[in-house]
Formats: sequence, structure tokens, C-alpha cells
Amino acid sequence: MPLVAFGELMTEAARGHYAVGYFESWNLESLMAVADAAEATHSPVLLGFSGIYLPHPERVVREPLSAYAAMGLEICRSLSVPSALVFNESPHLEPVLEAIDLGFGLVMFSDENLDLTSQTSRVAQVVKAAHRQRVAVEGEVAALPGIGGGLAEAVEEEMHLTDLDSARDFLDQTGVDALAVNVGQVHLHGRREVGLDLAHLEALNRALPVPLVLHGATSVRRQDLVEAIQLGVCKINVGSLLKQVYLQALRRACAAVEEPSSNPYEVVGSGLAADVLIPGRLAVQHAVEELMVLFGSAGK
Repeated sequence: MPLVAFGELMTEAARGHYAVGYFESWNLESLMAVADAAEATHSPVLLGFSGIYLPHPERVVREPLSAYAAMGLEICRSLSVPSALVFNESPHLEPVLEAIDLGFGLVMFSDENLDLTSQTSRVAQVVKAAHRQRVAVEGEVAALPGIGGGLAEAVEEEMHLTDLDSARDFLDQTGVDALAVNVGQVHLHGRREVGLDLAHLEALNRALPVPLVLHGATSVRRQDLVEAIQLGVCKINVGSLLKQVYLQALRRACAAVEEPSSNPYEVVGSGLAADVLIPGRLAVQHAVEELMVLFGSAGK
């Protein structure tokens, strides 16, 4: 199936009262795990990569964004279900602009260190460049707490629920195609569950004219995710959970390797039953399948 425009995915999700999951990948096997889950459940899907870590200045080894774009676009085109490719939530402007040129279907710039005026100006710049090439842009008024991974507990002062008036102004000044909102979720990376302010979400959905997005779904109570979808959320981001299940499966597989008698050709990268990478890939696929059912996108 050809790549589908992000806006089309969101329109169908709103019409069908389900959410399309963005399941963040980090390499070929995680990307294929998400793709396999989409095929297995007959679900539309958003594939993509972290705009924080791919261009991170402290990355030990550098990898070209073009290689990830080519890999992601090829897998999207091979699917029989609707899909689009995402360059997610980057505080680095140049890679976001590069992602537009490389053919990503949705990009997002967000820098928690900028004030709202500067953030709005940068996002408007991204929107102008993206819309020239028919690429969609997601925005947010403020990043969720804990985006860097260090937050262990959320406190009331850190929640920063999306303000309705600020959101309206942000939409007017930027023209983004989707808005990530904070209605109680926070990046706790699964350390603890949080509930959503569903009444606030309902008010945002009634007043704002673009699809709403939830980030940080790993730590959100699952029943709240279901209710959020019925209140208008069309896209849900999941990242930490996938890396957690991958790491757990990989640890178990590595612990079972018998050294020195094992064959390294079979144990790493063979794709055979002894390959320690296979349990990780399958664990990610199964986790994504469960979430596609939860989000209501399975079979759509």
C-alpha cells in the first residue's frame, strides 16, 4: 500500500473512534517488529524514530538520518495497511528540516529549554517548510515533564496541563496539523501509573480544531487511554514500554547462552532459533499488537 498522508490517518481515526499508535523504533529489528504487529492485527500504524537521540550531540557513534529515512519509507511502502513515517519530537531544528526533505510524513520540533514565544516561532518556521512539501507537523505548547528520562516521581507543580487559551494562540500562530496535549500524563517510563484529567481533555477536544495527541502513554492507566480515545485523541505515542520489553527479553536470551560451546554465527544475527535478538523483536511485536487492540485500530 502506498504511504498515506498523516491527515488522512487522523481523519479515519476520528471517524472510527480509534487512535493510531506511534510506536517509536531505534533500529531495523524494532521497526520490523512494529510493522509485523501492524500486519498481524490489520492496523494502521505510525512508524518512526526519536528526534532527541538520533541527532543527540553526545551520541557515541553517528548515524545518518537519511539511512533511517530510507529504511522506514521502504518498510512503510511494503505494508498492506495504511502507514506514515514520523520524525518525533526533536529539539534540534536542522534535523527536523532535513527530515522534511527526506520524505518523513510527520515531523515535530519541541525544545523544552525555549520560552513559549521562541518555541512558537521555531514551530511556525517548521510548518512553513513542511507544508511546502506536503509534510504534516505536530506541535506542543510545552513538553511533558521527564522527557529526558530522569524523572522518578511526578509532583503537582510539574504537571503543566495544557492551557486552552495558550493552545488556541499556538495553533493560530503556527498552523500545526496536530497538537500534543498534557492532560495528566508524564514521562515516568512505566515506573508508576498516572491517571488523566479526562474532563480537561474533553474541553480541549471541543475547543481545538486539530487532532489531539497523547505522549507518554507507557505510564498512563490503560482504561484512561481507552476513555481518552473516545474523547477525541487520535494519536498515541509509545516508546519506553517497547524498549523495556525488548531489554527484558534480550537479558533472558543472553543468560541462556552456553559459552564457550555456542556458535556465535547462530547466536547473534542469524535469525535462527538460537539468535538472542529474536526474542527481543518478538517481545516488541507482541506488546505493539496488544496496544493496537487497546487503541481500537486493530482491523481498521
